[in-house]
Amino acid sequence: MQEPITAGSLEVTLAKTKREIEWAQELRYRVFVEEMGAKACPSTQKTKRDSDEFDAICDHLLVIDHSLPKGTNPVVGTYRLLRKQIAQSFGKFYSESEFDIRNLVAFNEGEVLELGRSCVDMNYRNRSSMQLLWRGIGAYLAEHNIHLMFGCASFNGTNPAMHRLALSYLHHFHQAPENLRTYALPSCAGKIDYLPKEEVDPRQAILTMPPLVKGYLRLGCYIGEGVAVDEEYNCLDVNIILRTDKVGEKYANRYSTN
Repeated sequence: MQEPITAGSLEVTLAKTKREIEWAQELRYRVFVEEMGAKACPSTQKTKRDSDEFDAICDHLLVIDHSLPKGTNPVVGTYRLLRKQIAQSFGKFYSESEFDIRNLVAFNEGEVLELGRSCVDMNYRNRSSMQLLWRGIGAYLAEHNIHLMFGCASFNGTNPAMHRLALSYLHHFHQAPENLRTYALPSCAGKIDYLPKEEVDPRQAILTMPPLVKGYLRLGCYIGEGVAVDEEYNCLDVNIILRTDKVGEKYANRYSTN
């Protein structure tokens, strides 16, 4: 990102130091563990940072609030970004622990980007913060010639039946084409097609979606087959897939320009 991307006191940028990555990990801990009930091992509880082996190889997109007092964590939103060429050198993508993504790895029309560990502080879950994140992603896409994005989007809790309407809607109305389709691994797969298509009310289903999933749908994303039950993070994951050339002009302009 060559030019600063700001809105008031907020700025979106890539982490440049170890401390900035730690700030992102602290935000993830607050959201995933303290708010959403993810399980944390003793070492994670001690540091109060959500971390794993992928943090060292990923780029970390940050929303920073420059108005917060010095000495406090200024990171109020984050995304973790992993390009295919980096993942191949490392040996895997994060999503491979839950989904068969061979069709995405085989994509050869341009660079592929995995999005992950998205979270925003509860006091900043508004349009301004999300637009900044997506404007940052838009700049990143252009810089690295990204043609395909994918990643996990989560529903809280581990019982798919609690989200039967939303999951059935995603299955029937947004399933990825076969050449891009991913599949939840049998070891963690949960039911997604609870209701037949004719019993799904799309408008009502969308109202029950987490905000992030609704945002992806507005951008024109596809959904992989099946839902992955993540007991550790107390959530259900669907695999979202988005060709950057399918993003509507309205949203491409909104998120890639100042």
